[in-house]
Order: sequence, then C-alpha cells, then structure tokens
Amino acid sequence: MRLAPLAAALLPLAFSGCGAPQERSRLEDQSRRVVPLPACVFHLPARRAESAGTMRRLRDTEIANLIFPSFDPEKRLLPKSAPVCTGESLLEAPELADGKPVRGGWPLAEKEEDLLYGSGGDRIKVVWLRALVFGDGTVGGPLAIVRGTERFAELYAAGPYRGHTDRVSLGTQRMGPELLVTAEDDGCTGRKPGEACENVMGVFLPRSGELRRVVDVLAERIAYAGQGERGAEGTLQYRLTSAPEYRDDGIHLVENVRITDESGTELRVLERERLFALSDKGTMASSDPPLWDTAVKLKFEKPDTPRARPPRRP
Repeated sequence: MRLAPLAAALLPLAFSGCGAPQERSRLEDQSRRVVPLPACVFHLPARRAESAGTMRRLRDTEIANLIFPSFDPEKRLLPKSAPVCTGESLLEAPELADGKPVRGGWPLAEKEEDLLYGSGGDRIKVVWLRALVFGDGTVGGPLAIVRGTERFAELYAAGPYRGHTDRVSLGTQRMGPELLVTAEDDGCTGRKPGEACENVMGVFLPRSGELRRVVDVLAERIAYAGQGERGAEGTLQYRLTSAPEYRDDGIHLVENVRITDESGTELRVLERERLFALSDKGTMASSDPPLWDTAVKLKFEKPDTPRARPPRRP
C-alpha cells in the first residue's frame, strides 16, 4: 500500500484517539527533522518479533519497488517505460533516451548488482538503479534518495543519472539546511602515463520529489600540450585539482592548476577560490569563471612577445 506524504504524516494522529499513543523512536524523530519530506511512501510488511529494536535495512527489491511501483518484486521484472513513483518517466529523460536494457530486452530482469549504494547520514541512502546501457560504455538510470523506517520505505527525490558503472561513487553533503547528493565519475584513477582524463562530480538538489543536477564540478583534469611555456622541455602536463567545502552560503571550490614539463619541473602554479551560491529558483551559479579556462589560454600565449613600451615623457 502506498500513501501520500500528507496521509503518512497524519497516520499517527489517526491512532492517537484510540488507546495509548504509539511511541516512535527518538532516533526516528531526530532523523525526520534533518531530511526532506518524502515524495513517495511505501508501506513495509511487519517484521518478526526478534528483529524489533534493530535498524531496518531495505532490500534491493523493496528499493526497486519503491522507485518503480510497476516493478514486480517476485519476478524481479521492470516493464518498459515504467514511470517512477513521482509520475516522471525518468527512463525516457533526454540523458537516458538512447539507452538499452543492461541485459536482454524488456521487461528488464533486475539483479542485485544493478543497484549502487552511497552512504548518507540520518539513516538515508543514495541509490542508483543502473537499468540502461549506452554505446559509449556508460550506464544510466534513476538516482534517488531513500530511507527505511520500521514501517515505511520513503523516497525523497529521484532524477536521471548516467556514468561509468565501475567508476562512480555516491554520497551526500550538507550545505546549511540543504541536503545535496554527489555523484563522482572518476576517470583519472588508474589512468596510463601520458593519458588525459577527467574526474567530474555532479551535484544534485532535491526539490518537490525531483533530484535536479545543479552543477558539475571538475574534481580533477589532466591534459597535455606540446608547447606554451618558456624554458619547458618536451610535452607539458596541465593538472587541475579542486577541493569543495560545503558551507551555509554555498559550495566554496578551491581550484589548483599545476603546469609541469617532461622533466617534472614545475613551471607555473595557479589557484582560485570560486563560490557556487544557491538561488531562490534552486539553481547554482559560479562567482568566477573556471580556473581551467585561464590555464588553457596560457598555452597559446607567446611569452617571447615584447610588450609595447610606454611613451617617454617630454
């Protein structure tokens, strides 16, 4: 049985007039204060008496059924074009429109390996159901914030996400009162020497049951150029690294670019702090342009070019 959020909120009140009120755990009450209101609620079957008092862990089939109400938990089958519980057709979103089922055809035979979990505080979890595969080797599907209580499975927001199945790590961050979801697609770990790469972290914001991608952060980028710095030997390496800090006023991103030549000599170091502030419309914009754009321009400058001399005073 699925309940609307308002119905779920009023359910304890309905029983309060009949006998003694049912106690809720302090942990659950505290957790409710720091997570968004659920967009979807799924009633869970009662557990055995010996399990009482322990933290409930949602099974893979329960999570899949929470995200997709038309999912068959017994046969573990997901129908084609199944909408998520909020009514959105995420499998047909532009980011996922060209995807094919990860195995076989429709209906998709879901397996435990299709779910990727990310830890979050306050008993919430970030999950990515990898249902589709693409020609470039990436996979995609709904990214969602879920939480299990003793009686209910709750979904707070869901949105489309696409990345490399063996590179993505998920997590949550607090930015003042806001709960953010991060999905980092690391393409630099394990790279070969001399190979360019990118490590991109998508930042998502839950709003009205929708998990919106508000900004992409370059956690790391490595590129190479044949020339561009005075006194350089051979091919130059441009390496960007960044460190985000989540504060009440937004995401403070400290970017660092180091330029080295083939001998390992450090030719130039640049650093900049940017602020991504959240607007009233639920979007984020940067206070400054990316430092990488400045570093790339340096490759095409000619340091040998003499500057014009100022006119002499009479």
